[in-house]
Amino acid sequence: MKKISQWLRVGALTLGILGTVSVSTVEAARLSDGRVVFDRPPTLVEATTLDQEAGFRSQYHFVVEVPADAGEPLEAIAIAPRDDAQQIHFKLDASTAQQGAAYGRGPSVSLASVGGMPEDPNAILVVFDQPVQPGETVTVTLQTSYNPSGGVYLFGVTGYPAGDNGVGQFLGYGRINIYDSVQ
Repeated sequence: MKKISQWLRVGALTLGILGTVSVSTVEAARLSDGRVVFDRPPTLVEATTLDQEAGFRSQYHFVVEVPADAGEPLEAIAIAPRDDAQQIHFKLDASTAQQGAAYGRGPSVSLASVGGMPEDPNAILVVFDQPVQPGETVTVTLQTSYNPSGGVYLFGVTGYPAGDNGVGQFLGYGRINIYDSVQ
């Protein structure tokens, strides 16, 4: 009888710990001040373009994967050109998004807005009409007026969870290589 009682206590303790862990996991996406963060942030999978020649129009693709255990859907991403990439001019009204990887021709994802950010005038904030759910991948495509001169261009990408109080989390740098024309 004593052994059964001990097993029941161990079992109850284990359930209590697991219950605490699962409650903590659910609440981990909400900070005490009401701000929302990802349990596990999305990943910047790649930044890519097929048109790498200087002086030509191009489309830059930013592929973001929202992990299944993100805890929150992805509502927006900010793409911030770094250093020399700030000279690139984008046609913001031609921006698009699709489900899946770049060049995969996945279903279109509607954008609520594309524009600048007051705290960083060089950054481009892309807001999805419907947040990208955990377990999904999205590709945001920005069209350039023309590629700059040859070089390596970096873009910092930040992801924002759904909700008014979403806290942006840096996802990494996307790198686009541009080559000068061979004459």
